[in-house]
Amino acid sequence: MVKKKKQEKHISDFDEGFKKLHKLTKPRSPLCIELMTDDLPDEWLIDVVTYRKKSGVVTDHYLITSKALEENWWRWWEKDGFTLTED
Repeated sequence: MVKKKKQEKHISDFDEGFKKLHKLTKPRSPLCIELMTDDLPDEWLIDVVTYRKKSGVVTDHYLITSKALEENWWRWWEKDGFTLTED
């Protein structure tokens, strides 16, 4: 049985058509989290992309609603040590 190599995504794949909302970083961590949306103008669905700072390789990508972001996710990321950064 032949295994297919999983295609790696890069953070630059999310440049076109996406509006970047926030960027979170953690001191001394190789990971960065970006919140962005292509659900314009509503911005109801938010793409959460976790990637490696140096290489830009995406390690995780999922969708959340803006309501869930306000209610739960900010506290969870803050508890995990991530902070908002200016780009």
